[in-house]
Formats: sequence, C-alpha cells, structure tokens
Amino acid sequence: MNGKGTLGKNIHSRLRRVTPKTWVLIAVGAGTALVGTGLVAFAPEPSRRPAAETAVPVASMVVKPGSWAPEIGLFGRVETPRAATLAAQVSATVASLEAQEGDRVAASDVLVQLDETDARLLLRRRQAELAQARADLAALELGGSDDRQVLRHQEELHELALNKVARHRQLREQGSISQETLNAVLQESHAQAIALSRQRNQVQSLEHRLARAGANVDRAEAAREEARVELERTRIRAPFPGRVTRITVAPGELVSPGLAVAEIYDDGALEVRVQIPNAHLPAIASALTAGIELAASIDFGSYRAKGKLDRLVGAVAKGQSGVDGLVRLHRGASLPELGRAVNLRVTLPAISNAVAVPVQAVYGQRRMFLVADDLLAGIDVERLGEVTDANGQLRLLVRADSLSDGARVLTSQLSNAVSGLRVSVDSAQPAPSSEGKEP
Repeated sequence: MNGKGTLGKNIHSRLRRVTPKTWVLIAVGAGTALVGTGLVAFAPEPSRRPAAETAVPVASMVVKPGSWAPEIGLFGRVETPRAATLAAQVSATVASLEAQEGDRVAASDVLVQLDETDARLLLRRRQAELAQARADLAALELGGSDDRQVLRHQEELHELALNKVARHRQLREQGSISQETLNAVLQESHAQAIALSRQRNQVQSLEHRLARAGANVDRAEAAREEARVELERTRIRAPFPGRVTRITVAPGELVSPGLAVAEIYDDGALEVRVQIPNAHLPAIASALTAGIELAASIDFGSYRAKGKLDRLVGAVAKGQSGVDGLVRLHRGASLPELGRAVNLRVTLPAISNAVAVPVQAVYGQRRMFLVADDLLAGIDVERLGEVTDANGQLRLLVRADSLSDGARVLTSQLSNAVSGLRVSVDSAQPAPSSEGKEP
C-alpha cells in the first residue's frame, strides 16, 4: 500500500513539472494522427481502367529502287614509284649545297656540288694524251705516204740495177771488163735489192702501225670521256623533276663513292595505295579488266583532289587480307606530301535495283524496319556500299526483296525498335533519285 502511494506521488510530481507549452504540442500531435487515420479509412477507391497502347512518333521515307553507283570509303597513304636515293660516285669534298630539303627542283638541277679540282686536272691530262695520240697518228699517216713514194723509187732503182748487171755480164763475157768490175756491179745490185725488201716491209707494216696508232687515239678519247664523266659526277643532279626530301651532307664534308647525299621523289607521279576489301574486289577487278574508269575523291584535309583507281597490285602483302589498289591523281591536282595518310572514296560500277536510305535507317549491319499499318516489321537487307545523293548527303545503298517501289521504311533510330511496335509517322522523306549518280 505504501509502495502504490509512493508511485502515485512520483507520477503526480512529474506531471506537475510538465509545462503548458509541452501539453499543447502533445495535443496537436494526437489530433493530427486522428485526422490522418480518418482520411485513409474513409478515402474513395479510384476506378480501374485498362492502359491504352501509345504510338511512338517516328520519321519514315518511301523507297524507290533504281540504279546507283556505290561508293566505298577507304584509307590510303600517298606514295610514288619514282623515289631515288642519290649517292656520290667520286671521292671529293662537298663544295656547296644547291638545294635544301623541301625544295622542288627540275630534272638535271644540281643538288650537291663537290670539289672539281682533281677532276679538272685529270681531264686536262687526258686531253693532252689524246692530242699526242692524234699527232702520232697524223705523223704516221704522213710517213706512210713517204714510204710508198720511196718504195716506188726503190723499185725503179732495183730495175735499173738489174739491167746494169745484165749489161756488165755481157761485157764480161766479151772480156771488155774485169771480174772486179762485174763484182762491184753485183754488189751494188744486191744492196739495192736489200733496200727494196726493207722498204716493202716498211710499207706492208704500215697498216698495222696505223691500226695501232688509231687504237691509241680511241683509247685516249675514251680516257678523256671518262675524265669528263668524273668531272660531271662532282655535280649531283636531280634525275627527274620532284621534291627533295633529305640532304645528308654538309659543305666541307669528305664523301666517298656509294655514300648517300640526297633523297628525292617525283611529285608528278604520286599515287595513293589503298587496301581493297575482299567483298568489293571481284567487282573492281572486273571493272578494271573491262576498261571501266573508277573515279576516286581523295580528302587531303584542306582540299579534295580527283583521281581514279588505276590498277591492282599482283600480290597480297604480308599481314594483310586484301589486295592493294593504286589510285592515280588527275593532272592539275594539288600535290600532297609523300607518305601522308588520307581518306578517299572510290566509285564502283552501277548496281541495279538498289535503294539509297539514310544512315540511321539501318540498325546494326543489315537490319531495317518497314512501316505498314502503323506497325514496324523488321527485315534483313544486303548492304551494297555508300553513295552521296544529289544534295550531298551520305546514304547507304541496300537491297532486299521487300524493298519494292512505294514501300515505306523507318528512318528514325529507336532504342526499342522491334517488329510489331506501334508507331506514328510524323514525316515521310521523299525517295532520293539516282539520276546523275550513274557512272
């Protein structure tokens, strides 16, 4: 009993310490709870209606199959079949540099001038040797004329000596002269015969001596030409018109035969090497074999140049799966730098029954959607390439049996595009015309 009284007193004491402001807050909280409970308990239940299917607004176009010349985008690099590394052919010091890296030069322009002193001295010596050989030949020809004249005189003298011997023999037989006189005449006759024989040998050997002297002249002329070539080799010239890409020597540097001194390429024979995808290789090969020109447009960044696919290489490079093609620039095109990487587009032979659609109309690689009765129907298409329409817009070329004249296709990109999706066509783009795009 005492315990209960004590507890009551404690509660009463604590209640007396609660302020009037606290009692007000407690009363407001209790009232708010009662009101909320009543609203939830007596709220009306909403009516349940089936959700209506929402149509997605999309853009579409009506297709019109036609003949198109597809384009393929390729990546290439500028190169040339005419590039040369020029080397020294004589041992000399570099006198001067007549061209710098990046200069455009004409054929036969001097790029590097070597010291000419030794070459000029050699040329003078060879010219002197040639002059001596020619003089020897002229003297021999003149002496040969004299030898023939002497031979004729010797023959006449020999004839006279023979006649004299015959007369003296008769006189000796008659006893009119002594034997000593006859012996003297015979001795004179033999001496004349010996002189005649020697002169004949001299004349007969003249042709051989003339041939030898002529050979000496030819040898001297060849030596002189070699000296002229050596002198010309001190001037390292451009073998063709083009651009200098490198000079590897400096004035005063000693060069030896075989040392590279300059590099140059013919900027008038530039080509773009591209790798042809295997999918387009048969069509391109057939067109080139038939003589059909495949136009190309090369993008050099600040400008575009025109050209044509000239030929295919005869082998597949190691590490590649396709065959390389070479695009030749048209005359008058601005000349790019050698080795520059470029993007280009090559126009292929025309394809019939093809449809040009916007890029966003194709999902993935080969999926499109037809629009019929405001519903989507997915189809698979064959991608034939790309094309630029009359308005300069890039479009994809596709082909499928379902893409007949007048068919409507989806041209919007939808993340939830599936067959059976209900759509609302906002606009219908006209079908692009293939007029003017045929090669």
